[in-house]
Amino acid sequence: YVFGTGGLHASVDHQHFVANETMMIADIDVAGMYPAIAIANGYYPEHLGPTFVEVYKQVRDQRAQYKKGTPENAALKLAGNGVYGKSNDKFSIFFDPQFTMKVTLTGQLSIAMLADRLSQVPGLTVIQCNTDGITAYLPRANKDDFDQICRWWEGLTKLTLEEVEYSRMFVADVNSYIAEKLDGEVKRKGRYEWDQEWHQNDSCLVVPKVAEMHLLKGVPIAETVRNWPDIWDFLSRVKVPRSSKLHGVFPHGEYQLQNMTRYYVTTGEGCELVKIMPPLAKKPTQWRRIGVESGWKVCPCNDIRAATMPIDYSYYIREVEKLVLSMK
Repeated sequence: YVFGTGGLHASVDHQHFVANETMMIADIDVAGMYPAIAIANGYYPEHLGPTFVEVYKQVRDQRAQYKKGTPENAALKLAGNGVYGKSNDKFSIFFDPQFTMKVTLTGQLSIAMLADRLSQVPGLTVIQCNTDGITAYLPRANKDDFDQICRWWEGLTKLTLEEVEYSRMFVADVNSYIAEKLDGEVKRKGRYEWDQEWHQNDSCLVVPKVAEMHLLKGVPIAETVRNWPDIWDFLSRVKVPRSSKLHGVFPHGEYQLQNMTRYYVTTGEGCELVKIMPPLAKKPTQWRRIGVESGWKVCPCNDIRAATMPIDYSYYIREVEKLVLSMK
């Protein structure tokens, strides 16, 4: 269990769990945790006064009127969590670091207390413990004990727990896992994510897609990667700040590329990608050269029509294997 200023984290590594007739996977998390803690405990930025709590509660109650997944629910969720996030921003009207820490510490200590009590349920294993919830593997025969502790905790903290049951869960680490719900819906986190929002980095999507297919459906890794139909899923992105440059080192010379460049790993001539970074204070005249995909040749292709070189499937197969072959 690791405690930080932002929350609490604990997880098994490289393990998988399967529900059956005697064992189940239960995931519980606090509904709207940060706003809920502030409202339940009467926390507010000192300069805004107790009225802040009343208005914060109105935002939370308004969100509850809309189903999850709707734009209205998402907007009000962002409003609630955004207020908390801005409480640690010195340029924000909500700035009050003491308020930030009161919410955070209350949250992580409350979750730690819940984890401690649940760990006393016979046969229960805590798979993960995150800032706002816990995932546990436990005997079905002891589910009543599990529920009783959760209800006691809700009464004590005035927070509400939401529960989901999984049929299978594959955990690489606290930040990366796949969890399959009873209805077949899949929850993905970290390196297993591929259903990205428009603003997210959708690099190398063939890797998490094939990893998921292998773990959940048993498809062969190498064959699936080699026969993957969409070249866009092999593309990755590298981005360097304005203070730096991105160079491609080709057999016939070195050239500057766009600061944000799409590429894929190739068996052709290709180039080596190098970030040219500003000097450090200790060596003020020496610009730093940092390799990207060191040891591999890449084909830059901000224009997809430049994707003329053969794909190096061995690279992508290796990346998939990192996600799946270490599971116990």
